[in-house]
Amino acid sequence: MTFWHLFLLSVVQGMTEFLPVSSSAHLVLFPHLAGTADQGLIIDLAVHVGSLLAVILVFRKELAQILRTALRYKAAPQKDKNLLTHILIACIPVLIVGAAVHCAFPDGIRNVALIGAASIIFGALLWAADRFGKTEKTLRDVTRKDAFVIGLLHILALIPGVSRSGITMTTARALGMSRVEAARFSLLIGIPVIAGAGFLGFLALLNGGSAALGFDALLAAVLSFAASYLAIVLMLRWLKNFSFLPFVLYRLCFGAAILLFFV
Repeated sequence: MTFWHLFLLSVVQGMTEFLPVSSSAHLVLFPHLAGTADQGLIIDLAVHVGSLLAVILVFRKELAQILRTALRYKAAPQKDKNLLTHILIACIPVLIVGAAVHCAFPDGIRNVALIGAASIIFGALLWAADRFGKTEKTLRDVTRKDAFVIGLLHILALIPGVSRSGITMTTARALGMSRVEAARFSLLIGIPVIAGAGFLGFLALLNGGSAALGFDALLAAVLSFAASYLAIVLMLRWLKNFSFLPFVLYRLCFGAAILLFFV
């Protein structure tokens, strides 16, 4: 891939990974729009790793506290142990099912019609949850039942077009979390999920990737990191005062355009 193709791909990934609009859908559609060959799963995963580093930087203080809690679990305050437990409950199901899906579909699921339909359907669900959901819960108020429900629906993120961030934020809002807290929880549980996907990509690179592909993947990760960091900061600031409506409208238009022009 040329530098500009990598640049555009990485910016698209970085700006969409943590927004509730489905980064995987944009990565699948990128070759159709750019007129290039499919970039492949390894490049897809490389840009996800860049996004992972960005969210780690944004939540470095929270992650340090979570790590301290894991290392001294018995002596940790109950509220910190609860947060660690809830993060694990919410991400373990998608990690297990995701590994199985990766074995069945090593190149990922890349059905364009499915992406369009999922974008519209789950965009509408995000609107409903955001419109009618309460805003009373914070991260500290999440229960194990809440985390379990989020974890189960998190599995739907394996369908391209659903959006990992989108389905977890939708579920969190439906369960009564505020917009900012729903986004924060989604970002935190995304860390182990993206790390797991990145590990699979690393194994694939070792087993069959070329040196050139390795360099492209590194460059893509760096560019994605910068775009992801900016997107996370701007989204959290936006949700302090405004709703998810712009993301919903984007999803509806995005899905409709896919069904009209690519199916």
